[in-house]
Formats: sequence, C-alpha cells, structure tokens
Amino acid sequence: GKQVHAHMIKRGLEPNLFLGNALVSMYTRCGSVVDARQVFDNMPKRDAMSWATIISGYAQHGNDKEALKLFQEMSYDCLHPNEGTFV
Repeated sequence: GKQVHAHMIKRGLEPNLFLGNALVSMYTRCGSVVDARQVFDNMPKRDAMSWATIISGYAQHGNDKEALKLFQEMSYDCLHPNEGTFV
C-alpha cells in the first residue's frame, strides 16, 4: 500500500475519494496514524467513511482526545455522524 501511495505521489496523482479512504484505512491499520492524517488532510473531498475511518484510527491507537476533536469537526464539514461513526 505504501508503495502504491509513493507511486501516486511521484506521478503527481491526486487520490479520489475511494482511494483516499483506502489509504487512510491502510495507514491506520498499520498503526501509522500520522500518515493517515496526512492523507486525510490532503483529500479534496471527504465523506462519512473518511471521517469514521480517521476517527476510529485515532481511537484504536489510544488518542481519544484527537478522535473526539475530529468527531466535533465532522459537523463543521456539513456531515452528521451516523450509527457507524459512533461504533
């Protein structure tokens, strides 16, 4: 996954929503929340899945404060949490 991401960067390709979500998920599962956040912050468009993935990544890796902060920021992005976000 990291090689694919590096290849995209070298080519100057912007990740679409689907690929951005996949990269955020991959990085959080690998424990690299910093990389996940960088991808998340650079996504031109985010959906509920984007937010839920980064929030759960922070929560799973013990950063509850940042997870709660992002949960609150989610509403500023005109998205409302759904059942999956609360899990």
